[in-house]
Amino acid sequence: MQELLQQYGPTFGPIIQFLLLMCSGVGIPLGEDIINIPAGILVAKGDMEFWPVLIAAYVGVCGGDILWFFIVSRWGARLLHIKWFKRFLHPRRLLQAKYRIDRSGVWVIVLARFIPASRTTVITMAGMLHLPLWKFTLATMSCVLITAPIQVGAGWLIGREFATQSTYNLIQWSIGGVLLVVVILVGHVLWRRGRRHGRRPKRAKVAWLRSFRAGSSK
Repeated sequence: MQELLQQYGPTFGPIIQFLLLMCSGVGIPLGEDIINIPAGILVAKGDMEFWPVLIAAYVGVCGGDILWFFIVSRWGARLLHIKWFKRFLHPRRLLQAKYRIDRSGVWVIVLARFIPASRTTVITMAGMLHLPLWKFTLATMSCVLITAPIQVGAGWLIGREFATQSTYNLIQWSIGGVLLVVVILVGHVLWRRGRRHGRRPKRAKVAWLRSFRAGSSK
């Protein structure tokens, strides 16, 4: 990746970086750190300029994620008409998931940005369950204001030999692991509390599921 960006230099390197990030957002298996960290390394070496790289990192990640969210929101409903998917996700569970994504969807998107390997799955789920676009956009653009500079900055530190790639990976996975454990524990506590009080999981209105199915058959 570093050689590819270096080949196009300070003028076209950020454009290639942006295009790769857009591809990463729509399902091509290229993690954003795999693109942004090498760009940061090239900034440290003087082969690319800082601000174009940072802007490409921010706009590329946000643009790719929002595009994928829109695609799934518009056409993802067709998955529900696949037989194996219907067996996996009962309409009752779908309505329960819809209720939760309406109430806590923004926080789910925020957490997914900091838990490695969860971004695409969570975006797909949020899109299928029709999380409002403005909520998704706000959460994504706010989080990427943090993650994009961190990734470019990590690359700069690696390029200056103040840090190593393995150190960054260790920190990233450690933070993600801690957040994942916290999410699991909180979810378990809430589930146990609900069972203790005999509460049924809340659901979204059935009208949403009917319109969802009608829209997916078009």
